[in-house]
Amino acid sequence: MHRVRLVAGIIAGIAIASFFSHIGFGRTQENKLPDGAGRDIATDRCLICHGAEPILQQRLPRDKWVGEVDKMIRWGAEVPADSKDKLVDYLASNFTYHPIVAPRMPAPLPDGEGKDVVDQSCLSCHGAEPISQQRLSRSQWMAEVDKMIRWGADVPADQKTRLVDYLAKNFSNVR
Repeated sequence: MHRVRLVAGIIAGIAIASFFSHIGFGRTQENKLPDGAGRDIATDRCLICHGAEPILQQRLPRDKWVGEVDKMIRWGAEVPADSKDKLVDYLASNFTYHPIVAPRMPAPLPDGEGKDVVDQSCLSCHGAEPISQQRLSRSQWMAEVDKMIRWGADVPADQKTRLVDYLAKNFSNVR
């Protein structure tokens, strides 16, 4: 009887560990963050709960990064007090605020290197308006293209850089 309980306990433990491993709990997400002092803290303390996308897509001044890190700590992120400033410095220097350029009214997409990829890979699902009205940095466009690929966009791997270069050149929030 004791052995049966022991075996059942071991099987239950394996099942629970497998479940948490499957959903990503306790496992660092894929790291797409740029190198630099503080990347290790962001990797160990931020990517344990979410991927890099929420970080890559934000452009905040330093004081807003302080608020963002404080919020994450309140929500359970374990950032040692002696690491907080280094983490904020890393985020503020790599994902800094840039003045936003106001969106344009819908217009035809400009000609240029990479437009053929937009025509083939993007306009097959939606019109030019969602593209022409956005103002994203290059890294934000990369994240947007990655998201669209996850959603089914057919972007040939050898054309992805051309696509992102075209979007960043023509529809950027950075002057």
